[in-house]
Amino acid sequence: MKYGLIVHFETQNLGDDIQAYATEKFLPHTDYLIDREHIDSFYMKTGERVAAILSGWYLHKPLNWPPSPFLKILPISFHITTSEGKKILTLTDYGANWLRNVTPIGCRDRGTMRELKHLQIESYLSGCITLTLKPFEDVEPHGKIVLTDLSDEVAEFIRRRAEKNIVIVSHDNKKSLLPKEAVDFAAEYKDSERLPTSHYPEVRDHCYSKSNYPGTWNYRRALIEGLLKFYQGASLVVTSRLSAALPCLALGTPVLLLRDAADLEKFKFSTYLTCLNCSTPEDLLAGKFSFDFNEPLANPKKYKRFVTKTNSVCTEFIAACESSDEPPIDFDIWFDAMQKSLRLKKFIKMYAPGGDLPIPRLANKKLWRL
Repeated sequence: MKYGLIVHFETQNLGDDIQAYATEKFLPHTDYLIDREHIDSFYMKTGERVAAILSGWYLHKPLNWPPSPFLKILPISFHITTSEGKKILTLTDYGANWLRNVTPIGCRDRGTMRELKHLQIESYLSGCITLTLKPFEDVEPHGKIVLTDLSDEVAEFIRRRAEKNIVIVSHDNKKSLLPKEAVDFAAEYKDSERLPTSHYPEVRDHCYSKSNYPGTWNYRRALIEGLLKFYQGASLVVTSRLSAALPCLALGTPVLLLRDAADLEKFKFSTYLTCLNCSTPEDLLAGKFSFDFNEPLANPKKYKRFVTKTNSVCTEFIAACESSDEPPIDFDIWFDAMQKSLRLKKFIKMYAPGGDLPIPRLANKKLWRL
């Protein structure tokens, strides 16, 4: 069977690529890229189905849901926000029924699981697929302390107390900053070939101008691997990003998560609080939370309960794909329906600007009663 990797082509957050990188580790090979934000429009003219693991954050573009029938899907490490689950028209009928047909849904956090159960969709807590990453065998410790997306005030606070070299990193595209080691590691992939993709209307795996790290998936994958190896070699990572903290758990690197109290109460973060050493920046700066940056605490091991389940489910899915023999999809029927769907999307966007957003700005409320 052929396999596709779901990637957010125009992501503004390296965390999306880290999740795709972890997902790809389960695939026997990657034959196609699938645009996460246009997952409904992937096709194969031959009618054959392509297997893919549905991990990541979905429904940013609800008009492009559910996924294409040309995809054989395993939904795991799946995330939607609580507002999306309650308010998106897409999850009131066919979009929710599609999920019911591929249950159980492995959820990245308790908030997603709660929303799906509210919709009477069978689900379970799988955790983030980045927790399944395995430590690299060829990494020499560099012993530096890595600060990822922290405020200048917090960074200076740590710098005054740390005896080791400090490296500043960011996952945010707006102020992108990767360690030189990661960039150098990926350099040889800068002009690497594109993996094929097939969407209607056409979507290309190209260098997106919106990204500060433009390139094909082969190059972006190399950047992520270089970054993860740098994290693994660190003596400590202090971060506000789950997309840095959770991989560090998997790689065995001591990590401290710093996030505002209001954020830590959100399901996205609270799901993992027992798995991480964490605090708020305010408590750290005020001396209410004590942490030795030179001899950091070992990471809790509770995250491993997610790893066993996810490894098992993904392995079973791939084994089933390898032995499956499914009838082809009728491309002509699908293509006719897709053209009608595109016509409807254009109509919606014309009369309801912002209609492809999770919570639309309704220009015509009657339209959204349909």
